[in-house]
Order: sequence, then C-alpha cells, then structure tokens
Amino acid sequence: MVFSILYVLVWSLLQVILRFGHTVGLLVSLVPLLFFALVFFLDRPYYSFILLFVVNYLISGGTRYISYPPGIAMDVIFFFLLVVLLLQPMRTIKAVDFKNAAHPLTFIAFAWLLYCTFQILNPGSSSIYAWLVNVRGIGVYFFLVVLLSSVYLGKFRNMKQVLNIWSVLCLFAVLKAVIQKTFGFDPFEQEWLAEGGARTHIIHSGIRYFSIFTDAGNFGSGISFSAVVFSIVAFSVKKRSVKIYFLVVAAICYYGMIISGTRGSLVIPFAGYFLYTILSKNVRAIIISFIVIVAGFWFLNFTYIGHGNIYVRRMRSAFNPDDESLGVRLENQRILRTYMAGNPLGVGIGMKRGNAVLYEPHPELSKIPHDSWYVLLWVELGIVGMIMYIMILLYIIFHGSFLVMVVLKNEELRGMVAALVCALFGCLGCSIQFGNIWSVS
Repeated sequence: MVFSILYVLVWSLLQVILRFGHTVGLLVSLVPLLFFALVFFLDRPYYSFILLFVVNYLISGGTRYISYPPGIAMDVIFFFLLVVLLLQPMRTIKAVDFKNAAHPLTFIAFAWLLYCTFQILNPGSSSIYAWLVNVRGIGVYFFLVVLLSSVYLGKFRNMKQVLNIWSVLCLFAVLKAVIQKTFGFDPFEQEWLAEGGARTHIIHSGIRYFSIFTDAGNFGSGISFSAVVFSIVAFSVKKRSVKIYFLVVAAICYYGMIISGTRGSLVIPFAGYFLYTILSKNVRAIIISFIVIVAGFWFLNFTYIGHGNIYVRRMRSAFNPDDESLGVRLENQRILRTYMAGNPLGVGIGMKRGNAVLYEPHPELSKIPHDSWYVLLWVELGIVGMIMYIMILLYIIFHGSFLVMVVLKNEELRGMVAALVCALFGCLGCSIQFGNIWSVS
C-alpha cells in the first residue's frame, strides 16, 4: 500500500514537471516539507523567527550562487511566520503572547505603512509595479519585523539566543571577507564583479571586500553596527567567558569594517559610543568609551600615523571635507533638488531605483546616484516622508534611552537594549549624508 501511494505521488510529480516545468515541480515537491515544517514551528514558534533572522542575513548575498528573487523568498518566509502566528490560538498550550505587540512602536510602524501604501496614488509615480516591488522593503517589512519580534521575542533568554546566533553569523561574514582578501574571489563573485561590481569595489585606493553581503557598503555598515552592539553588550554580561567572547567578536567585526573600505561606517562607532557615554551608569565603561572616541578621532583626524596603509588612508579620508567623492555627492544632491522642487510627497516609491529607467516621467532620477538611504527616501517619499522616517528613528532612540536610564533594572537586559539603541544611533548618523536637503522648500 505504501509503495502504491509513493508510486502515485512520484508519477503525479513527474506529470507536473513535464507539463509546467521544473520550477513548478520543485514547488509542488516542497509541499510535504512545508507541511511538516508548519507542524514543527507551531509547537516551537520562536524557532520560526530564528529562521527569518538567519535567512534574512544570508539571502541577498546568496543570489550570487543561486538564481532566485530574494524579495519573493522573504515574502514567503514572512507569510509562513504570519500563518504560524495566526494558528497559535488553535493550540491548547500558550506559546506566544499577542498582548506584547500592543505597544506604541507597532502603531507607529503601521502609520508608516499606511503612508507608504497611499504612495500608490502619488501623481509623480507612473508604475504600480514599481510601487509593488519596492514598498515591501520600505514599509511592509518594517511593520512585520516590529510585530513579529514583539510577539516572538517576549522572553529575555530568547534575546540572548538571538545575540549568540548573530555573533556566529558575523564571524562567518568576516571570515568570508578574509577569504576574499587572502585567496581572491570565487568564480561567482568574479562574475558579479565583471557585470559591474568592479566599478565600485576595485578602485584606485584598493579593493573593497563585500563578504556575503550585497556590496561593500552594506557589509561595512552592517558589520560596524554589529561591532558596536557586541562591544557594549560585553560590558554588561556577568559571565567572564561570554564577556571575552563578545569583545573578540567586536574586534573581528571592526576588522571586517576596515577591509570593507566603507568610510561612512566609521560614524557608527563614534556616534554609538558617544551615546553610550551618556546612557551608561558604569563609570569604567564611560571612561573606556570616551578614551576610544577621543583616541580614534585624534588618530584619524590629526595624525598621519599608518598613512602608508590603504585602509588607514581610506578611513582618514572620511574626515576630509575636501574629499572628491564628498564633492560628487553634494553635486548630485544639488541636481536632485531641481527635480524635487514642488514635490513634498516625493515622486513615488520605486521611481529612484535603477529599474526606474523603464518608467516615466522621471527616468532621469534613477541615473543620479542617491549615495545614502535618506536621499533615496527624500526623492521617493518626499521631505514629508523623510521627516516621518527620521522621527520614527528618534522615537526608538529616545524611548530606548528612557528604558535604559529609568525603567530597566536587570543589568544584562539594560546593556543589551543600550547596545541596540547606541548602534541604531550610529546608523542614524551614518546615513545622514544628504547635504543641504533641508533647504528644500
């Protein structure tokens, strides 16, 4: 009987492949696996969030090796997590607490999602498809991450487990960058460079290594964010071996930041540690952070020590107001202001991306590099959208700072929240490269 059922299933799958192709056949063949995965994660919903966390870290860089649409893959995982969440009330054992999602940030994220949704009516946009493809990364994912993390990470031990998994992913990412630097790029990476990546990664000042990330810019800023988190968390953990481990992870992450050649990522530790000196109630941590900030700034801005090293020169150029690339960015923003005059709501989501050359009426905008995330938001969502976005980040930073300084009593939890808030503050500073956008009326 079992073999008869197996025969029918294999024959049916073969017919699907012959009629609809290998892709549809693969999807059909995964249905039993998805069913068993659903049953597994229904009993262990927290692990479904871990799945999202790990896949999100690896999915974009993985497109160099396997051809798949990363956005759709993330959509499937988000949908899967939502199904797991919505089916929880059917279980007799309470695994998640839906009340954890009822906090101000969830409603703020939903308001931001509504603003992005109404952008579909923006008269400056000429493509619903462009909006549909790009609204997920700007609006939908933010709301879903806030909602899902609120529900799934309701316990402190879950956050510690996420931090441990995150540290392993960071070590893997830096290891990959070290392999690129030591042994060269693999055939898939060489193909990516040949298709255009070399223009921004093999430059006159040296090679910018990108690891498993989409590019060196994302690698540098992302790994710098991680370095700030782990270095600050190390001050608050009680177990000595864990403290040393996190400090080692932070140091390795900083090495990854250096070889990425991403100068803007330097802002993250400077700004992050600056905020930490304000939030910390640990005198030793305050003194160490202050010394690190002053020493780093003095080394890069007032000395020529190590100037023969290409990575030191590249980082030092971030403090040079006459840097050529900075001038190019300011000129790009000056040109963009002429297009943005009279567009307080922007020109529509997707109209600034590279694929906007296919759309009208603003294909010119896609040809002008936006150079920073805020410039992209400014052009697509307007000055109104950019201010809303920055206000959301400031709310997270101020509310998190209030929790650290007033509410939280557990030292390790306070240190973890402080680390995330300080690193986010650093990213806020890293992304502010929009010149005189504020002069736009």
